[in-house]
Amino acid sequence: MSWFFFAILSYLLTSVTVTLDKVIMKNALPRPVVYCFYMGVLSLFGLVFAFFGPVSFETKDIIAGVLVGGFFMLPLYIMYKAVFLNEASRVGPAIGALTPIFVSLFSYFFLGERLYKNEVFAFIILVLGGILIFFEFNGNDWKNAKFQAYRILRVSALAAFLFGIYFVLLKLVYTHDNFISGFVWTRLGSFLTAFLFLIPRSNRQLIFGETKILKPKLGILVAANKTISGIAFALLNYAIALGSVTLVNAMQGLQYVFLLILVVVLSHKYPQILSEAVSKKTLAQKIIAVVLIGLGLAIMAI
Repeated sequence: MSWFFFAILSYLLTSVTVTLDKVIMKNALPRPVVYCFYMGVLSLFGLVFAFFGPVSFETKDIIAGVLVGGFFMLPLYIMYKAVFLNEASRVGPAIGALTPIFVSLFSYFFLGERLYKNEVFAFIILVLGGILIFFEFNGNDWKNAKFQAYRILRVSALAAFLFGIYFVLLKLVYTHDNFISGFVWTRLGSFLTAFLFLIPRSNRQLIFGETKILKPKLGILVAANKTISGIAFALLNYAIALGSVTLVNAMQGLQYVFLLILVVVLSHKYPQILSEAVSKKTLAQKIIAVVLIGLGLAIMAI
């Protein structure tokens, strides 16, 4: 069950990159198109994996990998757009809570993936934990809390739906090709698709204009963040290649457990950049979510 540990490490590193994203998007690259463009361009570094294993040059493998990698840029852009226009601290977890549900449905019908009874139980607990981390209820205004949750879910659902399609397509790529080959071609697809963002003139002005005003220290931070992000993404891909795409995605709640810990700890040192105001009720809710996620992980590890 090595995929289990690779998934945990991936979500740990992802929580670090999300924390850094809060700093970067607040101080340097706030526009979704800018962030997505450079994430796509940096995907080119994924080609270094070609030196560590066999790469298939069959036409069907190349086309499948490039198309799936290119498709990845669509939900990525929609996610950052939703984050930019709404509450980042809630949109991310909402997408994380919804994506496993779509992945489980698509993998059931298109991959023929079936879970054992204990895995189904673990999946349900993990998803409930992820939803509980997302849904925030403060005070007694239950009606307003439900409205806010509905609004966030509405803007997050499309991104989650598309991520669900992407992860199932990715699993298909790894099913018909080896991990190294599939990863190389999907990364090339993301790299090539990134240049489509340059077609509108307004996008070019944003991308190159904001890059020019990027301060050196923040530039180093962006580079370091994307390096960590690349490692986390490779680990996640490897976990999907080795194990169940449904269960790997169900573990997304773990990312927000790590994120919650990081933000709470760092907000004391850098309150002007990171802040996490948590009431007693919210804290109790988060603790219950953490317990559920821990229980789900324990069941899978048995």
